[in-house]
Amino acid sequence: MHMFRYLWLATTVVILVLGGAVLVTRGGRIQPLDQLPGGISGPTVEGITDTAARIVLRTGEPAFCQVSYGPTSHYGQMRRMDMSGPMTDHRIVLPGLHPGTEYHFKLSAINGDARVYQSADLTFTTLQSTSSPPVGTNVASVKVGARVIGVSSNYGGGGNDGTFGATHAIDGDPNTEWSSDRDGNNAWIEIELAKTFRITAIGFWTRTMGTSAQIQEFEVIADGTTRLGPFILSDASGIRYFPVDVMARRLRFNVVRSSGGNTGAVEIQAIANP
Repeated sequence: MHMFRYLWLATTVVILVLGGAVLVTRGGRIQPLDQLPGGISGPTVEGITDTAARIVLRTGEPAFCQVSYGPTSHYGQMRRMDMSGPMTDHRIVLPGLHPGTEYHFKLSAINGDARVYQSADLTFTTLQSTSSPPVGTNVASVKVGARVIGVSSNYGGGGNDGTFGATHAIDGDPNTEWSSDRDGNNAWIEIELAKTFRITAIGFWTRTMGTSAQIQEFEVIADGTTRLGPFILSDASGIRYFPVDVMARRLRFNVVRSSGGNTGAVEIQAIANP
């Protein structure tokens, strides 16, 4: 019986490619999202960058979810998570957005009874380009006294100063890089600055091997207590900057999501106005 219900649900998901039109489903007309049985938390927008954002919704009962989005309330694009069945924790990344642009979105959910629930029209605005360096000094550099005090691993078991050692992430040279040894989502690196600074932006340039080793999201733990992010990396073409505001001396960078393999970084920066 449960298998039949979810087969019906999967079919309904295929039909539900909408831009705001009222649909008639097995359960009748679309109902407000906040009336979804079991309750909801969200939707919220997290990890906004210049070219990406993540829509987050938690549902009390398993459901399929999708987001219709675009620069106007006519939307025009749709995205949902790759999943084998209904779930309660929905994190849908919207890639390929334009910097400094307001986007409209509407989130739809289908529960186990094949009833459709939908949010109102919501908006968020992407950041201005994160490829331009912010004003300030990169204090996460060996040239100004920063050093690596911990790392998940270095490729081939080498030291921090080896060919793919962690120090290459803070040496200011785009021709060198730190690579972990197949750590994937478990890769991390911790940097100690010369002293405590007020950090106003974090810069990160992920390494990539094409189909693997590319970091898509990361977080920063400042002085072991303050969590910043997670931040979305839309590509591996260069360094991306993310505004923050924290007093810290130690910064630990944790991979949150990646394509697996020898993840690491070409360059990591912390911008301050000393």
